[in-house]
Amino acid sequence: MSLLKVGIIGTGSISNSHVRGYQGNADLAEIVAVADIVEERAKDAAARWGVGRHFTDYRKILDMPEVDAVSICTYNQAHRQPTVDALAAGKHVLCEKPMAATLDDAVAMTAAAQKSGRILMIAIHSRYGQQQRAAKRVIDSGALGRIYYGEAVGTRRRGIGKGSFARTETSGGGAVVDIGVYQLDTALDLLGHPKPLRVSGMTAAPITHDPSAIVAGAWSWDPQITNVEEFGAAWIRFEGGLCLCFKISWAIHGESMGRTFFLGEKGGIAMSPLEVYTDMFGSMVNILPQHLPEDGDRFVHETRGFLEAARDGKPSPIPPEQVIIGNAIMDGIYRSAAEGREVEVAPWESMVAKAAGK
Repeated sequence: MSLLKVGIIGTGSISNSHVRGYQGNADLAEIVAVADIVEERAKDAAARWGVGRHFTDYRKILDMPEVDAVSICTYNQAHRQPTVDALAAGKHVLCEKPMAATLDDAVAMTAAAQKSGRILMIAIHSRYGQQQRAAKRVIDSGALGRIYYGEAVGTRRRGIGKGSFARTETSGGGAVVDIGVYQLDTALDLLGHPKPLRVSGMTAAPITHDPSAIVAGAWSWDPQITNVEEFGAAWIRFEGGLCLCFKISWAIHGESMGRTFFLGEKGGIAMSPLEVYTDMFGSMVNILPQHLPEDGDRFVHETRGFLEAARDGKPSPIPPEQVIIGNAIMDGIYRSAAEGREVEVAPWESMVAKAAGK
C-alpha cells in the first residue's frame, strides 16, 4: 500500500513533535509540504525536515491532490480555519491541542468533521500514556463502582507561557487551555465522557504581574504583554451527581496542589504514581500496579493511531465529539470567572448539530 502524503501547517515549536511522529511512522506516511505565514520559517523547516515544497499560504497544500492528511500546528486561535478548510478539501486532520481557543471554534471544527466524513483527531498525547491507560482499565472494569467525586490537578510552580501562549489574541487563554486541557481530558476519558451541567470557576494572575517574581535566566516572562491567567480552578457538576474539582497552574506560591484522583463507591484511584484503594480481606488495601510498559514517544504512538485510522477508514482515535466536552467546560470556567457566579455549560451538542445542518 502506498504511503499517505502529509502536509504540516504551521512550523512553530510543536510542529517538530508532529514531524517526529511522522518520521517515526515512515512505513505509513511521508511529509510532502509545509506552510507557515513567515516565508523564512517555512523555508527553514522544509530544509530541516527534508521536505521538497513550502508555502506561506496553507491553502496551497490543500490544493495538492496527492495530500491525504495535514497536521495543524498553528497557535490556538488559528486552529479553526485551516482545520475547517482542510476537512472541506477532503483531507484528514491531526490538530494539536487544545482543539480550539473558544467553544465557537470547537463547534465549527466538530461540525466540519461530521459534514466531511474525514477524520479529525485532536493530538492529546496523554491518552497514550500507559498510566492513564491502566487507570482506564481499572475504572472500566467496574472495580471501583460508581465514581461520585474526583480532582483533576496539574501544578507548575513556575512556568508562565511565552510567545503566542502569553496573549489571549493568539492563545485564547493561559494555564487553563494550555496544560489544563490535559487534566480535563484525562478526567473525562477515565470517567467515560460524562455530561457536564454547571461550572463555578475562577482565574488569577498575581505572579505574572509581579516583576520581583522574575528570576533572570530561569523563570522569565514579560509582564507587560502577558494578559492570560496563570491559575485556574473550578467546581464542575455532571449528570448523575458526579462532581469534579479542577485545579491548574503555571505559577503558584506552593509546592503542589495535590494529585489527580477519583473516588468510587467500591474503591478509589490516584495518579502519579498510579495507586488503587479498596477493601479486601477485612482490611483497607493500597494496590500499586507494577511493571507498566514504558510510554515510549507518545507523539509517535498518537501519529500512528491517526495514520492507521486514515488508511483503514476507522473512526478518529481521539474524536472532536469527545474533546469538545472539555472546550465546553473551559468556556464555562472563563464565563463563570468573568461573571463571578456559577454558570450552566453551553449546549455544545445542539450547537454542533445546528452548525452541521442536522
